[in-house]
Amino acid sequence: MNKRRYFPIILFFILQLFTFSNTIKNLTPSENLISGKLDNGLEYYILKNSKPENRASLNLVVKAGSLLEEENQQGLAHFLEHMAFNGTTKYQKNELVQYLQSLGLSFGGDLNAYTSFSETVYKLQVPTSENDLAIGLDVLKEWASEITLDSKDVENEKKIIIEEWRLRQGISQRVGDLQKKILYGDSWYSKRFPIGFPETINNATDKILRDYYEKWYQPQNMAVVAVGDFNPSTIEKLISENFKGLKNKTIAEKKDFKISLAKEDSITIFTDPELTTTNLNIMWKENTTSINNEEAFKKGLEKILFNSILNTRFSILSKDKNSPFIYSSIYDFSLNNETGLYVISSLIRENNTEDTISTIVNNLKDISINGVSKAELESEKINLINNLKTLVNNKESIKNDTYMSSIIDYILNDNTFLTLDEEYALTLKLIKDISIDNLKTLSQNILSLNYDVLITSRENMKNTLPKEGDLKVYIDNLLAQNISNVKPFNFNIELPEIESIPGHTDTIEKNNDYTKLKLSNGIEVLYKETDFDKDKISFNLVKLQGNSSLDYSEYINSLFLSEILSNSGVGNIDYNSLDLYFKGKNFTVNSFVSDYTQGFKITTNKEDLNEALKYFKTLITSPKFDENIIESTLKTNKELIKNRDFSPRSVFRKTYLETLNSNHPRRTPLELKDLEVVTKDNLIKAYSNLFSSFKNYKLIVTGSIDETTMIDILNKYFANLPTETNLTALKPLNIVYPKTNIRKEVIQGTDKKATVVLTFPYQSTFTIENRNLYNGLSSLLNILLIEDVREKIGGVYSISSSVTLEKFNFGENYLQIMFSTDTKRVDEVILKTKSVIENIQSGKFPENKVLDIQKNYELNFETALKTNNFWNNYLEKKNLISDYEFYAPMRYNEIVNYNSIINFSNRALNINNCVEIILLPEKED
Repeated sequence: MNKRRYFPIILFFILQLFTFSNTIKNLTPSENLISGKLDNGLEYYILKNSKPENRASLNLVVKAGSLLEEENQQGLAHFLEHMAFNGTTKYQKNELVQYLQSLGLSFGGDLNAYTSFSETVYKLQVPTSENDLAIGLDVLKEWASEITLDSKDVENEKKIIIEEWRLRQGISQRVGDLQKKILYGDSWYSKRFPIGFPETINNATDKILRDYYEKWYQPQNMAVVAVGDFNPSTIEKLISENFKGLKNKTIAEKKDFKISLAKEDSITIFTDPELTTTNLNIMWKENTTSINNEEAFKKGLEKILFNSILNTRFSILSKDKNSPFIYSSIYDFSLNNETGLYVISSLIRENNTEDTISTIVNNLKDISINGVSKAELESEKINLINNLKTLVNNKESIKNDTYMSSIIDYILNDNTFLTLDEEYALTLKLIKDISIDNLKTLSQNILSLNYDVLITSRENMKNTLPKEGDLKVYIDNLLAQNISNVKPFNFNIELPEIESIPGHTDTIEKNNDYTKLKLSNGIEVLYKETDFDKDKISFNLVKLQGNSSLDYSEYINSLFLSEILSNSGVGNIDYNSLDLYFKGKNFTVNSFVSDYTQGFKITTNKEDLNEALKYFKTLITSPKFDENIIESTLKTNKELIKNRDFSPRSVFRKTYLETLNSNHPRRTPLELKDLEVVTKDNLIKAYSNLFSSFKNYKLIVTGSIDETTMIDILNKYFANLPTETNLTALKPLNIVYPKTNIRKEVIQGTDKKATVVLTFPYQSTFTIENRNLYNGLSSLLNILLIEDVREKIGGVYSISSSVTLEKFNFGENYLQIMFSTDTKRVDEVILKTKSVIENIQSGKFPENKVLDIQKNYELNFETALKTNNFWNNYLEKKNLISDYEFYAPMRYNEIVNYNSIINFSNRALNINNCVEIILLPEKED
């Protein structure tokens, strides 16, 4: 491709920047962010934030990652992160984790860390009493300077890190490694992936680790960040007290790591027997700058608008039954603080590679030559502004971690930290100056860059895919052509007004938790006004019935009903106009159908409240099932089903479902013959059986809506819903779980690991008390599995349990444990896992672990109680189960204790009734 085509434009752009460089206004970090530097060079950043209440996020940012490793240290920056949890001078091995768990913190959730190319970050979530804050910052100080690196602990940790390395192996890793090689080229990044290599991990010693630790873990190379519901002056004092005594051992040399832009176009086609789809990635590397002035911020807004315009076009195109791709999406992100990446990613329909590329390139070319329409640009501006406005309105509910990520980005990449109010104000100021020509230039700049194309596909597609050389000629010919405008869109889309006779609402009961009302058509309502989000309202309309009541044909149609309904359009809006209609609106209306429930979930802000409910009412009174959307959906699913079994994990999942559910037809993956019954008539029939009458439906309303407004809304949109017909009630599916031990091995693929799922069917009855005990048992099990299976024998990197116990599951309740491990250690790890359960059943575990669970429940309960999600979930269950209640911490502690967990575990679990499904490789490459 001739890259000189856009040189005059680029040169003009550079000259313009140079001419006006003296007038570019630098951005000032928000005055809400308190920052400083200690005498030893350690930086600190403090931000007061109220969500979650009485909680603080504390991070230690070490400006050193895998890029700074020597040849014999590859993977050791990450290894060192692991060793921080193995003990410090003050906290012996495992004491640190156990002590923090005693505060109610969970390992991997409240207590975590990560290592990247350029940084290692240690994270704590702690309560905000002065004592807890002091302990949290003391722990960060210990990690900064006092990691012990005991030689025995180093040897033990090798097994866990190798298991983490093993966990990442597989088709995703193979494709990911190839993509990284393309992106990073021969730069240092391609030689220093953070996970490292088994050889250097196994050859690690405490001395090699200490060399890295002492060289790079120095106060001049660190920052402490605190975000939370605290007094900033208290935090500032504690940071100074804890970290001022740290000394710099050496002057660590600064290193600059570059990623070169592509010097020429490249095309790579990769096939693998385990891939099930054909995916396309077109990538352009570009030079970028930090967002620390208004010009850079404006460029960022241009990219957001440009991406959104293209993604809207791609979304509309993908819905057509003749579309060459299932989806396409454009996005950009930073590879480092000097190099960015533009990517267009597509999932291609079979044998449509050239047509997909043609559609993508033609849209880029169209914008580069003709720009976008004025209506298209203005629509996206309004959409962006309204989205930001909604965030600003709900700013008081933004949690610590969101701000923490932005502050760390500011520390590492000099992207100026702004609050939402400041970002919104700056957007309003700058967005009005973004023109069609700006987006035209942006598209031209992308096309002026050399491209990298990566196509990944199934092994049996190898001979049908285009050749790399032919594809390059094809793309270059596309880029050299002039094309006409794409079809203009209609942006004047409005729903017609709804004419209906309002109903009325009666209040039945008021208590501290909710108000109960009854509509004139019989629908019962539970309502709670909250101010957790200042501008968010939810309506959940739900009924006990679900597709269990439908015959098999209608059941199959119900699986696709919500997707097809939501994509087909509504009222006078067809599927082509749906994406455009939603521009600038902040609401969602989604139907759902499960085994035993169905309904609608509506979320909206105050401004769009009436529009959201008008949309809902139009949707239920005149639903659309567009033939084009039906055919497009079926084509996509046929292709996915046809190629599904190329994936070992898909075969593994199929075996698991068939075995656990005794081959019940509604618990096994769909087959091609199932899709034959999906038709417009059958979809309408299934819809009619589920949604034509709202008799026995229940409604939950939560959020920032006062009672007077809410009652007006109920009368207008819900009290006149049809309730004359009593549709079919739910019908238990009678799924039967195995009653004995069953073990099945799936031998497929080449992954260097075994994947194991252990499932123990629930042996007792449903009660609210048992539900809390089951969740408590799972929490206890998760702590003990980490200690015994991960830390003591190094058998896994990650292992966890989960439980299901619901009244209307009709026996489909179980405890499940999942992990990956060395193929040679499968039986050892399974036996150890089961021994942990047996120890719980016999009471052979530390009683203080239950105290840790109780404390963690208390912390989570206090936080959850101040969220809309908690009240939505509680009121939905309360509406369906009249005696449902939540347990406050005091009640929870009475029910979930050492003796009750022992007794319950013996009632709920039979160690000799376990379904073991194991995925093993045919061979290990």
